[in-house]
Amino acid sequence: MRDLGLRKWQSLSLTATFFIVLLCFLLFHSSDFVRSGDRRRILLKPPTSHSEREKLEQVLSRATMPDRTVILTMLDEAWASPGSVLDIFLRSFRVGEGTERFLDHLVIIVMDAEAFNYCRSLHPYCFYPSIFSHYLRSIAQSTTSPDHNVYIWKRNYVLLQVLELGYNIIFTDADVMWLRSPLSHFHPQNELSISCDLSSYEQSGGNAQDGGLFFLKSTAISIEFFKYFNFMKVLYPNSRASKSLCSYIVQSEDVVAAYGFRIQYVNTTYFGEFCHRNKYQFREVYSMHANCCEDLRSKVHDLKLTLHDWINSRARSSDNYTSKPEAFRWRAPKMCLI
Repeated sequence: MRDLGLRKWQSLSLTATFFIVLLCFLLFHSSDFVRSGDRRRILLKPPTSHSEREKLEQVLSRATMPDRTVILTMLDEAWASPGSVLDIFLRSFRVGEGTERFLDHLVIIVMDAEAFNYCRSLHPYCFYPSIFSHYLRSIAQSTTSPDHNVYIWKRNYVLLQVLELGYNIIFTDADVMWLRSPLSHFHPQNELSISCDLSSYEQSGGNAQDGGLFFLKSTAISIEFFKYFNFMKVLYPNSRASKSLCSYIVQSEDVVAAYGFRIQYVNTTYFGEFCHRNKYQFREVYSMHANCCEDLRSKVHDLKLTLHDWINSRARSSDNYTSKPEAFRWRAPKMCLI
């Protein structure tokens, strides 16, 4: 009986989606909308040249793991400059426990030409989609908080493109320190493995924080789900739910079920974040996310502090330091919470 009800709901949902798409199609082709709404057409389906798609495929094919998994991150000029976030991010792979090998599988998507030039001086797999400048000018005009929304637009666009090319994705924000390999916590039978701080959901008015690191499997289901996710962001560009993948999936349980989109919620104990000061133990944490920190100078300071504490804790452990690992405490965040 339950399966029958679900199938009925799916049928109604697909019918409703069809009429919404049809309505959008008619609006796109009305003369008034064409004169005033070219940018919305771009939001729904950004132009992708065949040559650019080939270039992306070439970068991904060089960086992929044997199972067609790549690690992706995104940043702009502010984060990709000497002494800024990108330098610390790459260093975390080199000083992490068993993480240096992942640099061979890391693709850095940059948002502007300046970031691209700096990225290429540090890392072999940097990609700058040329359509971004036009695409994001259009997006910035349609949102009330362009900085964060523009980032989400670009990230979702990249994720969908890579999924359609048949690559699995480990997406990481660039302000995440890779301290240990997270692969053991990602189970490939699920479309999505993600760490969501559901305890913050009610306290923050419906905004569930994530650990800045998640795994996406390339399947027909995940591709269609992200198409729908992106489409809903077009309809509701400033919705709280569309600003965070965790928030969206929490608020869209019916959509998740209808698509058969399988989600694994990873234990937040292993994926640290600055939002919860001193909650995480050195012996347990796999990554540390510098969220709850808008000021770039403070973020860089506390990321450096995080790596310094991590290096010291490993050195003490290797030297049979008498104190237990539980006795160590992160000094960061420090400036981020002042």
